Amino acid sequence: MALVTKIKMEKILISLKYELNKIEQIGEGEGLGPWNNPTQPGVILADIISMTIGVMTLGAGIWFLFQVIIAGYNYLSAGGDRERFVAAGRKLTNSMIGLAIVIAAYALIALLGTIFNVDFLDINEGILNIVDLTK
Repeated sequence: MALVTKIKMEKILISLKYELNKIEQIGEGEGLGPWNNPTQPGVILADIISMTIGVMTLGAGIWFLFQVIIAGYNYLSAGGDRERFVAAGRKLTNSMIGLAIVIAAYALIALLGTIFNVDFLDINEGILNIVDLTK
C-alpha cells in the first residue's frame, strides 16, 4: 500500500513540476505575456474577445451547476410545502433554459463563423486573415 502511495505522489510531483515550468515561461520574450506579438494589428483585442467568450461560457456552466444544486436542495427540503416545491421546479427549469441559451449562442457563433469563414471562437486568426486580405 505504501509503495502505491509513493508512486502516486511521485506522479503528482512530476506533473506539478511540469505545470510550474509552464508558468515560468509566461512573460518570456517580447510583448505582453501571452500576447507576445503586438506588432500585428488587432492581436491583443482579438485575444481578449476570444478569452472573454471562453470565460463567459465557463462562468455560465458553473452558474448552471450552482443553480441545479440549489434547486435540488430546495426540492429535497420542501417538506411537503407545495409552494417551495413549485419554486424549486421553476428554478430548475430556468437553469435548464439558461444552459440551453448558452449552448445555442455558442453554436450560433460557431455557425456564423463557418458561414462567414471567420472563426469567432478564435477571432485572432480571423482578424489576421482580414488584415492580410487588405494588403
